[in-house]
Amino acid sequence: MHVKKMLDKVKSGADVTPIEARDAMLGCFVTIHGDSLKRGATLLGKSLTDAEAEKHATVIMKGLLGNSWDKPTSKSLHDARIAMDRKMSFSKAPQDLQDMHNQICNLIVSKI
Repeated sequence: MHVKKMLDKVKSGADVTPIEARDAMLGCFVTIHGDSLKRGATLLGKSLTDAEAEKHATVIMKGLLGNSWDKPTSKSLHDARIAMDRKMSFSKAPQDLQDMHNQICNLIVSKI
């Protein structure tokens, strides 16, 4: 998956473009929220593959980023992260998972 490769690139310390940072943020969303998307689909009588969960997360993130999808900024990525976490009720997740997610997302935003 491309987005997970971008997430690995950010975590490696390499320089990234704003688009790569956006895709890394999407990778973080897929990693953190992918299971929630899959469970939601199951409740609706459907199943999602990893690729389909990534596609759904992309649609959500495109909606959150709006016009800044093609030219993301650190602020637009930060705001999208907050909105996505709120949408997925991430405040109910274990604190250590929230802390790790926040740390990685802050790293991504700092790369732009």
